[in-house]
Amino acid sequence: MSVWTHVAGVARFDCLRFSADEPTVDWDSIFGKEIQYEDDWGAWDDFEVNPHHYMPAGSEGSLQKTVWENPDTSCIASYTVTVFGDLRDYDSADAIIKWFKEALEKADLPVRNAVIVAETDCGKPITYVYGGNDDDD
Repeated sequence: MSVWTHVAGVARFDCLRFSADEPTVDWDSIFGKEIQYEDDWGAWDDFEVNPHHYMPAGSEGSLQKTVWENPDTSCIASYTVTVFGDLRDYDSADAIIKWFKEALEKADLPVRNAVIVAETDCGKPITYVYGGNDDDD
């Protein structure tokens, strides 16, 4: 029987933008690339060699992310990134929280707010809220 870890998170970032033509943020360098069960062996080989370039992954693929970019370039609340998924054969909710905190630090953008919940089968859900009392950990 497999162990699963379930994840749902969102982070909002501020950024001063002056036009829609400005370069966008490289979210893969911040949160990592995705890998899916259907990807070819070359992608999985790269994942094995460079796991730090990818989002957390189980035996059937990684977490996924979506990025929303505010179409109003005069609004400072510019980006919203969601991360979510169900990781098979991945058994550390704590590692997910650690990865998320590190990604927020790498963003080099002000974090407006962020929260993530990770839960491993038969475990208690762990919730991390950016700016909460446990940010000193």
